[in-house]
Amino acid sequence: MKKLMKLAALVLVALLLLGCAGEEKVKEETKVTQTPEVQAAEEAKVEQVLKIGAVKDFKKATEGRSLVFETLVDVDRYGNPIPLLAESWDISDDGLTYTFHLRKGVKFHDGTPFDAKAAKFALEWCMNQGAAYAKYVDRVEIVDDYTIKVYLKEYYYPFLLDLASEFRSKIVSPTAVEPAWNTSGKLVKYIGTGQFKLVEYVKDQYAVLERNDEYWGTKPKLEKIVWKVIPDPHALVMALKAGDVDIIGAPEHHSAVPYEEVPKLQAEKDIEVSWQSYGRYQVIRFNCYVEPLNDVRVRKAINYAVDKETMVKELFAGIAEPANLPMCPWFKYGPADIEGYSYDPEKAKALLEEAGWVDSDGDGIREKDGKKLEVELLVPQGEANADAVAIYLQSELKKVGIKLNIVSLESSATWEKRKKGEFMMFVHHSGCIPWAPQGILWQNHYTKAGGYYKHYHSEELDELIKKVYTTRDDVKRNEYYQQIWKILNDEAAQLPLYDIVKVVAYKDYVKGYKHAATMYKMDLTNVEIVK
Repeated sequence: MKKLMKLAALVLVALLLLGCAGEEKVKEETKVTQTPEVQAAEEAKVEQVLKIGAVKDFKKATEGRSLVFETLVDVDRYGNPIPLLAESWDISDDGLTYTFHLRKGVKFHDGTPFDAKAAKFALEWCMNQGAAYAKYVDRVEIVDDYTIKVYLKEYYYPFLLDLASEFRSKIVSPTAVEPAWNTSGKLVKYIGTGQFKLVEYVKDQYAVLERNDEYWGTKPKLEKIVWKVIPDPHALVMALKAGDVDIIGAPEHHSAVPYEEVPKLQAEKDIEVSWQSYGRYQVIRFNCYVEPLNDVRVRKAINYAVDKETMVKELFAGIAEPANLPMCPWFKYGPADIEGYSYDPEKAKALLEEAGWVDSDGDGIREKDGKKLEVELLVPQGEANADAVAIYLQSELKKVGIKLNIVSLESSATWEKRKKGEFMMFVHHSGCIPWAPQGILWQNHYTKAGGYYKHYHSEELDELIKKVYTTRDDVKRNEYYQQIWKILNDEAAQLPLYDIVKVVAYKDYVKGYKHAATMYKMDLTNVEIVK
């Protein structure tokens, strides 16, 4: 009996062992059949990291900052104010009180809630940073947790447009300044409410941003952005071709991609090229207070001397359009009945003769009172087409007897010279949405108050600019604008050249890119890497 029990026990153990072995075998076989599928899924997953090539440091680029910071108000492609951090707003009948109803459930990247207290702080901080609307605001009041009122001292028509500008109206976290909550504090941390968080930054080298997974709106598909600074536009193109970056041209509000490179980029099998006009003109600003540019006849002669049609065809492969007016005519309040200056070298020569400039020694350069007719052009480094334009202008002006000396300086150095008024001519741009057309005025290009942009002024302009800002009659406002454009055109206060087309080039695995509503932003919401 004992032998039988032992035998039964042995059989039972054997069966159990066989069962375990079978179970292990099944598990093992199951694992083997799943492995290729899991492995394939893992291999199919593409890291959602976008490498952006930029000519500017991240913190100096409005396009970069707009990924981190948002504003109360945004604008559409036509310059109409639309909601952003403010869901809606009401304006009093007299136009002096704005009531903003704030979006709920929004947090800054550091977890600080965005509410009326934070919004009031941010607006007051922006005003202390030099916001254009600051002198028009009397006070900001908290109504409740998600409502604020802004009281104006006098009517100011571009108020909502100014609030849409990240440059002067970004909503920063109260903890981003030092001391915290101090409306005069220094911005020491980049903490906003935007789609991306700044996690790493080395000045003039790179920045790393990560997706804000608690973003209140549509979350981007990208998980990370690497912002690589490549100051030279041609090196930028080379970096894209080599695959060191995935996209170029997007983080600038001018064209960082040389127009001459566009046909070559289009010929690359793995690169897509897209461009769009925002109505922003490349212009040459004149210092109308220094000789010989203090003579309007010389300024007009320079305008007539430049063949812009040939310039855009030869230098830019016909991508850009020539510009002859002080502001884009399709902007609201843009110039309506002004012809501008067309190419007429004979008229240019006649104006210079009338101004007393003649070529008496036959060397091709005109003289007056023993002085050669020479002008100097400041060219900021890093602007893709500026060097080519400068050389072209040099050739055009020489044909009518003007010697143009080109001075190429690092961008910050040109700013310093302009602040001090130590320039004759410099390469610059006209305004665009949301800063157009009012931006060309409030930037102090033409007001008595001056500032680092000031290069032409008249008492009549001062009065018209004030009327533009403060009149509530839209028809009257347009009339004042038209008078302003006529004065600027008649006085040849600048040399318009061409419409700056923003060119963006990217690898073909970058999908979903589209141009933003304004030139100062990047819309990366639907961008993804698909390989």
